[in-house]
Amino acid sequence: MRLGFIGPAKSDVAALERAAELLICDLEVDTVIYLGEDAALRGFMSKHEPDADESALAQQVADVAASGTSDEIEEVLRKLRGARYLGKLRVAPPPPRRAMEMLDDRIALIVRNKSTIGEEDVINSNIVVYGDAKELLFKRFGPRCFFSPGPLESGHIGLLDDQSETGGVVLQAIKLSGELSWSEPIQGRGAKVMVAP
Repeated sequence: MRLGFIGPAKSDVAALERAAELLICDLEVDTVIYLGEDAALRGFMSKHEPDADESALAQQVADVAASGTSDEIEEVLRKLRGARYLGKLRVAPPPPRRAMEMLDDRIALIVRNKSTIGEEDVINSNIVVYGDAKELLFKRFGPRCFFSPGPLESGHIGLLDDQSETGGVVLQAIKLSGELSWSEPIQGRGAKVMVAP
């Protein structure tokens, strides 16, 4: 499973669009979690809200593929891309609620505001992801870590990947240009013991 994280974009719908495209189209994440709720999210949702049901959209695709102009084809592709974006987009729950995701044997706790995190939350998680940091942040405390991509204007998104080339679960900070800023392995729930024959 691959989880993408986008920090609050405030009112910058274009930046949110770039981040969603990078995560969904280029990095092929399973789910994108937006770590806020703001004007950018509302604008993004209304831009990509389907104006027709699925069967009507499928018929538009067939019609345009047969005899559409380049502008008509672009419009249908925009609708299809928007449906794909909205199908993968989740919004972190408002405080004091929390979301949890499990990747391999790692538990990720996802919140909008770090102030809502309690001691019990930290004890039961391998990674805590939150959206209200002022900048990109990663801190490790023993086997646990805290991560925030920061506001989208800082230029980073996050990727939690249990299908990494190195094996295990890896957290990455990625620039909006697609360039990797850094990568950190996330430790599992406990040591794995192997017994030699």
